[in-house]
Amino acid sequence: MLHGGLIAGRPYIVSGPPGSGKTILAMQFLREGLEGGEHCLFVALEEPPNEVKVNMRAFRWNLDDLEILDANSDIRRFEPTPILEISTETEPIKMRELEERIRKTPDFESHEVTVHSLQQLLKKLFLRRKYHRVVIDSVTALKYFCMREFEETVTMQSFMRFLTEAGVTSILSLELPDSGEAPSEAFLARGEIRLHKLRDESGIKRFISVEKYKGSSHEEFVFPFDITNAGVRVHVGATASPPSGL
Repeated sequence: MLHGGLIAGRPYIVSGPPGSGKTILAMQFLREGLEGGEHCLFVALEEPPNEVKVNMRAFRWNLDDLEILDANSDIRRFEPTPILEISTETEPIKMRELEERIRKTPDFESHEVTVHSLQQLLKKLFLRRKYHRVVIDSVTALKYFCMREFEETVTMQSFMRFLTEAGVTSILSLELPDSGEAPSEAFLARGEIRLHKLRDESGIKRFISVEKYKGSSHEEFVFPFDITNAGVRVHVGATASPPSGL
């Protein structure tokens, strides 16, 4: 569909509704990087890393060397407590070393996650180690919990530019609204892969399309796909006419 794959060193969006397979597709992208000897980083903003680890077990992928950064915001208490920006102390941990339990919210300190603090932390990590592939899961969580509405576009533009200057091939997952204009991230990224999920009398059907891809030709049709034990499997030989509702 991409006529050769993603152009390296650029940020891309994987968008879709909840349950469409965004995290699985992004993790599959990292797994293939690991198999090629690349250093890969998964930034968890939506689910605790221990849950990500458990969820991926069904695919039986070797993700032992994948580094995971726990960037989940802590729940704030009503009374004032000291706040530490995530950039001050958080370190990624390899999947094989990840504990089964969730990280406990500190009793006297809370982690504050902002786009600025996350960018500063990633900058420090990128200086210490060359990452080839990075997944941010998800931008939607980052926007909901870490960003004021009036600064969204400018802040995300800066974040996308930072990822590009770092030379990493990055995927940012994004929840799509049911209606209305596409989020600004879709315009700022170098490409957008969109996952569609429809329900009819026979059950849930999933489809995939390349909405935008700068610098290369690509398929402009919508293809069906399944989520199997091996991950996302696109039926490129299937009839590529958009189903009703897409």
